[in-house]
Amino acid sequence: MNNALFQSDIKSLKLLNRGKVRDIYEVDDQHLLIVTTDRLSAFDVVLPTPVPGKGRVLTAISNFWFDRLKHVIPNQLTGIDPESVVADNEREQVAGRAIVVKKLKPLPIEAIVRGYLAGSGWKEYKAYSSVCGISLPAGLREADRLPEPLFTPSTKAEAGAHDENISYQQAEQLLGTDLAARVRDMCIALYKYAASFALGKGIIIADTKFEFGQDEQGTLYLIDEALTPDSSRFWPADQYQPGSNPPSFDKQYVRDWLEASGWNKHAPGPELPPEVAAITGEKYREALKRLTQSHIEKLLEGFRRFHSDHYEENHALFERLTKQGQSPKTIVVGCCDSRVDPAIVTNSSSGDLFIIRNVANLVPPYEISGNHHGTSAALEFGVCQLEVENIIVLGHARCGGIRALMNQAPGSDHTDGFIDGWMKIARNARNRVLARMQGESAEMQAQACELEAIKVSLDNLLTFPWILERVAQKKLALHGWYFDIERGELLRYNPDSNRFDVFSTSNRHGTSSVPEHESACAGRFPHQNHDGTTSHSTKPSQNDGKVDGYLPKGEGTNESLRDFHGND
Repeated sequence: MNNALFQSDIKSLKLLNRGKVRDIYEVDDQHLLIVTTDRLSAFDVVLPTPVPGKGRVLTAISNFWFDRLKHVIPNQLTGIDPESVVADNEREQVAGRAIVVKKLKPLPIEAIVRGYLAGSGWKEYKAYSSVCGISLPAGLREADRLPEPLFTPSTKAEAGAHDENISYQQAEQLLGTDLAARVRDMCIALYKYAASFALGKGIIIADTKFEFGQDEQGTLYLIDEALTPDSSRFWPADQYQPGSNPPSFDKQYVRDWLEASGWNKHAPGPELPPEVAAITGEKYREALKRLTQSHIEKLLEGFRRFHSDHYEENHALFERLTKQGQSPKTIVVGCCDSRVDPAIVTNSSSGDLFIIRNVANLVPPYEISGNHHGTSAALEFGVCQLEVENIIVLGHARCGGIRALMNQAPGSDHTDGFIDGWMKIARNARNRVLARMQGESAEMQAQACELEAIKVSLDNLLTFPWILERVAQKKLALHGWYFDIERGELLRYNPDSNRFDVFSTSNRHGTSSVPEHESACAGRFPHQNHDGTTSHSTKPSQNDGKVDGYLPKGEGTNESLRDFHGND
């Protein structure tokens, strides 16, 4: 622990207080110096083992939030360099871990906001169906998101003493009715803003503690620390699973170790094993990185991981692809949507797929003109040069392009920008859906159009002569797939029944037709028959592995081509 600062020793300033983590010094009658040490407290007891660098991480996170929340509430920061208010030989103690703040009058409560059911709140809920005396609906699980964030104030204890939850009425007695309401409303507003921002960075803020102070005019300020791993529960969003205690980026890891150690939660606290302290430090640093890292920095970090974890391990594959060139067996025409990556959805490796992405995974009809034809050019290269064996049109749920198409005024030929013109490719799909689904909700119509647009693209593929020729020669098979993002289901178009069937993840070669209540799409939408009538088919496929080999049915196509099916 050579680089850890357990306790500061600033002799050039008057020490006012040592808290659980922070040492406070007086700079002058208007300013204080707050030094965030590497001390770690749990269950209101300062542990004897510091976490190296923790104070610098907490300071960086607090400063980040103070800056981001300053449009909501003023804060304690002055902008004065901490190194400028201490002696030269004391600068190392404050570098990166101290702030100079306004001298304000702290409010006598800790303002806690809970957005999820965790910790002591979960324990109380299991016993009384309440949190801090506030009744909650029955049936909630550990880590469930609460219907609305709860303001649950507590007393403010000195080091070694325990904070105690108090009711809102008790907070009113301590603060006064008006100030208590201001603090409550401010806490909820700050939590909602911060929780929304953090979620976009992959962090769930389950709960947090704010502290406030006032100047002589009664202005309310955010003080102490703000939304750090010490004052909050941070959960990784990608590992969040209600019904269990989630992993965290905060000191919950230490709390869990202490709970399992048999310690009685009274001072003195036990020494932490070196590995526990090290892992805790990593969790704090990961929280800082996630919150403050720009997206470009995140992408570059992702490349580093790719290079070390994938490129180096698969160097022979990349060397072969370099020397021999690519030879994918399948083209995927997918949507630009960031939520649906064909390589991830199909668990494919480098070199497996030739991917063409555009708005709404559309294939335009074949035409020769002087215009730019990115999708058509890619299809020509993949089919004629790479000689792929399959083309998959991969649609997906909640497609923005299809929503834009469905929102166009009926009969409108107005083109506003590139998207409207591009989406005209699927206009026939829209018209068919609107004609046969009158009275259905807009959401149902949009989902039906997402499926119908796949069929339009499959038809359009056969307008390319070199695709039609290879399909007729059984050298190329066309497939229509649909990925339901919310349910994680893959639907495949069955030309025999003119419907989309759910691909069974439990049977590699199977498909199933499911009841309406079990799937968002399969079996729910009417399909157009040869005679133009509609039906809701629920018949399981009998195609024995050929269900998504496509050749068109309907007006303007050669029905004899229906005999050519692709095999999976």
